[in-house]
Amino acid sequence: MKIFRILLLQSVLSLIFVSARAQTLKDAIQPAIKSAGFKMEGYILWCPSVIKVGDTYHLFASRWPEQYGLGGWTTYSEIVRATSKNLYGPYTFQEVVIQKRPGQWDKERAHNPKIVKAGNKYVLYYISTANKTGYAWADNIIGPWNRIDAEAMPFSNPAPLVKSDGSIYVFGRKSINNIRVAQAYTAPAFDGKYTLLNGGNNLLPDSCQLEDPTIWWAQNQYNVLLSDFAGKLTGISKNGGQYYSVDGVHYKTVSKESVYTKTVTYDDGTTQTFKRRERPFVYPNEKGEITAFFSACLTEQGQSWIVVNPVKNYVPPKFK
Repeated sequence: MKIFRILLLQSVLSLIFVSARAQTLKDAIQPAIKSAGFKMEGYILWCPSVIKVGDTYHLFASRWPEQYGLGGWTTYSEIVRATSKNLYGPYTFQEVVIQKRPGQWDKERAHNPKIVKAGNKYVLYYISTANKTGYAWADNIIGPWNRIDAEAMPFSNPAPLVKSDGSIYVFGRKSINNIRVAQAYTAPAFDGKYTLLNGGNNLLPDSCQLEDPTIWWAQNQYNVLLSDFAGKLTGISKNGGQYYSVDGVHYKTVSKESVYTKTVTYDDGTTQTFKRRERPFVYPNEKGEITAFFSACLTEQGQSWIVVNPVKNYVPPKFK
């Protein structure tokens, strides 16, 4: 009887522990640092992606002149690099990295950058149109950058993950009959052939739609944060939704609760509700714990900058 009670107690404690861990990133997000992030006078900033090299954090982002409004990305978007010794910033502009090239696959624009390191190469994924994702690579984070001659994947919003064996997994979205479905491609290496998974069918459950995914590997599973495009998961269009997958094909919901909204709470106790808050990006440390959450925010007046929320060493629940 005593052994049975001990086993029962262990089972209950295990369930309590799992329940306590069954949380989204929202539970670990701290107030945004008002003096941090990345701003550039006269520019709309979008699509943050960060990598640490040595003791410096390099933030890649899209930018275009504020005078053209948010829609200006379709013609004027270019990719820039900024740096900081602090993960949260403030970040200082360094250079324009990628611009559109007349007559090439990226002739329309250079937008939606995601920076990763694959082996000894830095790889910068980006899009030109909604159906053209490609990349550039370099030996050094400051370049020079070599661009591929044709798009690698016919979809948008790439969220690349470099796996331990050097293979690449890219989660993204494609608009099919005006429905934004989740798709994924794999390649044996960043410069290998990219193969579409699951016949291109929507990887999200319940026919949910998406934009702006960011991805990380933890607990031996794929973890994705994204904009819930039609609000089918969270009930509010473009609020943050979180999913996971064990095999990279079948994704499941972590929670129906919004991970983030258009309202930002700052470290001085004030709040700000933006017209748009999109392009989430999470930064994992060496242990795979999320320590920062970046998002692109646009005011009603048309100003835009990158907001950074510290995150309290978030590790997602492990699912089976």
